[in-house]
Amino acid sequence: MVEIIIPIGPGDKLEWVKRSVSSALSQPVDRVIIYDNSERDDIQSLISSLQSNKLYYVKDKRYKRVNMAKIRNKMLSYASEDGVIMLDSDVVIPYDWSKRLENKLNEGVALTWMHYAYSEEEVNKPLSVGEHNPNLGCAGVNLKVLKEIGFFDERYERDEDVWLYAKLKKLGYKVEPAEGRCLHLNRVHARLDFKSSIKEARRNLWRSKYDMMLVFDGLTDFTFLTGYSYYGSYYILAILSLLFHPLSLLYIPLVGYGVYYYKGVKKYFLNLIPGLALALSLPYGIAYNLFRNSSR
Repeated sequence: MVEIIIPIGPGDKLEWVKRSVSSALSQPVDRVIIYDNSERDDIQSLISSLQSNKLYYVKDKRYKRVNMAKIRNKMLSYASEDGVIMLDSDVVIPYDWSKRLENKLNEGVALTWMHYAYSEEEVNKPLSVGEHNPNLGCAGVNLKVLKEIGFFDERYERDEDVWLYAKLKKLGYKVEPAEGRCLHLNRVHARLDFKSSIKEARRNLWRSKYDMMLVFDGLTDFTFLTGYSYYGSYYILAILSLLFHPLSLLYIPLVGYGVYYYKGVKKYFLNLIPGLALALSLPYGIAYNLFRNSSR
C-alpha cells in the first residue's frame, strides 16, 4: 500500500485545500498525511472537521523563505511506506487513480506522475506528442530510492521536481508518467489569460538559475533546454536582422511553428511572453552559477 502526503502553506486557498484533501481521503491508501506549515487557524479547523481514520495531521512552523525541496524532505520524514504519493493542496486526484501511480511504483518505476488538467473535461485527455512534464504535485515516488540518493537537494528550492527527475534518470532509475491527469485548481500555470501569462513570465525570470544549476551539476536533460533554444532564437534573429534585414523573414516559419505547436494564435501569444522571459534570464542563470562555483 501507499500513503499520500499533502503540504499546506500560508497562501493556499481554503476551498482548494478542502477539495484536494477530500480527493486524497477517497483513495484506497493507508494514510493521508497533512503537513501544515501555514500557521492558519482556518486550515486547522478544516482538517479537524474531516473525520477519517486515514488522516494524520502534522502542524509545523511557517518557513521565512519558501524552499520546496526542504519542505518535501521534512514531509517525507513522516512517511512509513516505501510508496509515497505527493499531492499538492491545489490538485485533485480522481477517485481510485492512486492505484495507477501505485501500480507504476510496483512495476519498479522510481518516479511516476500524472500530467495536469485544468478543467474536468481534460482529465481523460491523452498525452500530446512531446508532452513530458514531470511534476511532484500529483506524483508517486519510491521512498527507498529517495533515501539512497540522499533525499532532495535543498539548493533546488523551487525546481525540486525537475532535479529529482534528472537525478534519477542519470542514475539509471525508471521515471515515467502514469495514465490520466490530475485536476490542477490553480489555472495560472495554464496561461489562459494575459494576467496569468505575465505572472508566469515573472516566475521565469529566475527559473534559469536552477536550470543552469542542472547544467553545471551534470544533470541536464535536453527536454528542459528546448525552450531556451526556441525562444532564444527570437532574440538572436532580431540581432542578425539588424545586420542583414532579409533574415527577418525567418520569423515567418518561427512564429508558424509556435502557432502550430500551441494550436492557435491566442495560446501561442500567451506562451510566448513567459518563453521570452525565460530566454532573457539565461545570462543571469549562467552568471549566478559561475559565481557560485568560483566561490566554493
